[in-house]
Amino acid sequence: MTSTEKKSEVGAEAEFVEAASDDQVSAEGLAFLKQKIQQVTTVSGVMEFIKGQAKTAGLRLVPNKLYTTLEDFQRADPEKRRIVLIGCTGSGKSTIGNVAAGWKYVGKMDADGGFDFSWQHPEGAPPMFEARASGSSVTSHLSFANIDWLGDKSRPVILIDTPGHDDTAAAEIDSAEAREKLGEMAAELHDKLKAIGTIHALVVVHNDVTSNRLNPATQTILKMIAEKFAKADTSVWKNVVIAYSKCNEHDTSWRAGIAKKKTELQARERIKEVIPSCDVTVPVLSIGGGELDPPAPSAQSATKGFEDLWEFVQTAPPLDTSKLQPFEGSDVKWQKLIDSKNDAEARASAAMAHIRVVAILVAMNVFLLWRALILPNFPMGTICSMCLLNIPGTALDELLLIAFVIHRMGPSHTWYSVSHFGQTMILPVVRPSLEKFLTEAETKLRDVGATTLAGYAGKGLKGIKDSKPKAD
Repeated sequence: MTSTEKKSEVGAEAEFVEAASDDQVSAEGLAFLKQKIQQVTTVSGVMEFIKGQAKTAGLRLVPNKLYTTLEDFQRADPEKRRIVLIGCTGSGKSTIGNVAAGWKYVGKMDADGGFDFSWQHPEGAPPMFEARASGSSVTSHLSFANIDWLGDKSRPVILIDTPGHDDTAAAEIDSAEAREKLGEMAAELHDKLKAIGTIHALVVVHNDVTSNRLNPATQTILKMIAEKFAKADTSVWKNVVIAYSKCNEHDTSWRAGIAKKKTELQARERIKEVIPSCDVTVPVLSIGGGELDPPAPSAQSATKGFEDLWEFVQTAPPLDTSKLQPFEGSDVKWQKLIDSKNDAEARASAAMAHIRVVAILVAMNVFLLWRALILPNFPMGTICSMCLLNIPGTALDELLLIAFVIHRMGPSHTWYSVSHFGQTMILPVVRPSLEKFLTEAETKLRDVGATTLAGYAGKGLKGIKDSKPKAD
């Protein structure tokens, strides 16, 4: 900028300041103001972008993707409401989850006069939650997904799906084996609810429209969770809703006496028979989701029950799950089982993504090397370095950027991925040389009397040999 231009800018600034009180600003003053506003807007925009990136760094935000690990639950979007689905195997949780996420379960008449149902999605995507009519549970891990309620992008929510628990009306819940399985499930639910921090609705899916009682296994899980909340001086019952599933609007068979069954099921005294801590009247909804093509003449909206559930979620107070108490006494074994399961899930997730994680880390280090060594030699290198947050003469900025990238991917996920990469890609290549080197080192160290160092070499050699994959 020339001295004349600088004087012009200074003059415009002075004229603007003097004339501001009289509401009289010249064209030069307005131009100066516009320039400053643009500068501030640009800087503030950049700062807001940086703040936004920092705020969402590492959050699990990809829509319609199932997240399963404990670290995933710790990194769920804190701005979204959370819905938990629990119910026995075959209760219809997966169907409810798919319809809630925007899929349609459409039935078309076949040649025999029956209806053949299939999943439909605007983008042709397969259903996110695999539904199965048999008695075997499809969901094996407690997982969550970011969804748009009924496909409406203005209604984002986190949906948490739980593994179905096997149950019959005559289930012997007091048997050791049954209680072990339910205890393990309750422990996993407890662990991941604590990690996610807050939920807004605990939806108990009940598929027996002929019954006015919850099945025994569902009652047991509810009781276990309610006890944990009670120990944390919190009541879960204002966030519990019971949903009769498979109540499709085109089908009328379930309607007989449904109002009476709902009233009997939601009665506080009915639930208090098995769960004394219940202190409210639990709402009961009818949810279907299936629809016909073409629609049945008398059918109402297939998503009416989902709208009722959404209204409940919107008005439900947030339930703090971060203060759930750990398992104590004989129940500690469940916590140990779940800790082991969480670790296995994290390692399995890392094993599937280790190439991508290592590639990101390598690319990041190459970028930092280029930025630190090459940029300053270019014309305007100083300006480019500033734009890329480069601080010459120190490694602090590089460490911060690497830490930021690791934080985004997740420290545990990164560590397990790098470890898996080393064990499967690097160690098999270098193992023979390492074994030879350590064997020779141990022998020579013992020969010269350095038994302590020889012991370390021996331990290293043993660790290398123990890491060999076992033959099938």
